[in-house]
This record gives sequence, C-alpha cells and structure tokens, in this order.
Amino acid sequence: MDFHPPEALRGATVTLRRYGPADSGHVKDAIAASLDSLQDWMPWAQSAPTDASVKGFLEPAIEHFGGDAAANYAITLRDTGQFVGGCGLMPRVGPDALEIGYWVHSGHHRRGIATEAARLLANAGLAIPGIRSVEIHCDAGNIASASVARRLGFRLERVVPEALDTRAKTGRMMVWISERPV
Repeated sequence: MDFHPPEALRGATVTLRRYGPADSGHVKDAIAASLDSLQDWMPWAQSAPTDASVKGFLEPAIEHFGGDAAANYAITLRDTGQFVGGCGLMPRVGPDALEIGYWVHSGHHRRGIATEAARLLANAGLAIPGIRSVEIHCDAGNIASASVARRLGFRLERVVPEALDTRAKTGRMMVWISERPV
C-alpha cells in the first residue's frame, strides 16, 4: 500500500504532528510515567523505556512516514505543545484499509485526548484516495479503547482470538470499523 497522510492534524485541544528528533526525551518520559497502565495493553511496553528502545522507534518513524510504512504522530496539547502521547495510521489490515493506534500519558487520561486523536486520524485516513475503511483494534477487556471507538461511531465488526502478550488481555480482540460513505 502506498498512502500519503498529512504531516500534521489539528483539533480543538490536540495537535498531531510527525515525530522529530527532539521528541526522544518526551517520549521516554511519558512512557516511563505511564508504564503501569501501558503494560496492560501494549506489548511494546513490557519493559521500561531506554534511550535505545525509544531511538529504535523514533528513527524509522521519522525516516518513513506513510508510503508503505506507518504514519506515526506525536500527540501534543494544542495550547502548550506539551507531548501527551502517540498515535498512528498503520497499513497492516488490508489493501484499502488503515488501522488506528493510540496511547495517552496516564496523567492525561479521561480528558478526551484519545477520542480527539482517533477522530483526527479516522477523518484523515478516510480522506486518502483508495482508503475505504479505518479500524480500531482493542482487547475486549480494554473498556477505554472500546469507548473511543463507540463514541466515534465505529461499528464492532468482529471479535477474533489474539495472543495473550500482556497481563490484562483476555485473548479476544475487538475489531471496530468506520467506512467511507459510498
């Protein structure tokens, strides 16, 4: 798949922007501060972040943005520019679909940040020529992520088995879909 998303998206309270080299410390600090909650759902967060692990994510995220790679964004507060999480559009669910992923610093949970970021990503993804749908995948036990999908009007399409690769996963992944109107 070859897709070309915008490098920045602006909402009412957050801005999604392409990662840059200066984000390294902010990403590491936010993951470290949120590690306990991230470990429930994110396989990549099973150990504390290191300079090397953050660099291992950021370098390819900066170098490859869209095309046939994920488009990863820093989530920042619009009024202050403070880094509060990460999100992305990932071309791993089919030739005409993108998956939306997101995480938010635990100090900023329950403020609508994930919902706004996912809305911006869904709208941007569905505006890309050739993209028919966007999906949110989350474990059946991840009530917060399922709530984001519901609030945005995504439809629960199916529940499929998934690996038990984090401490809170149930082994059942919900696949939520939003499709471009025909």
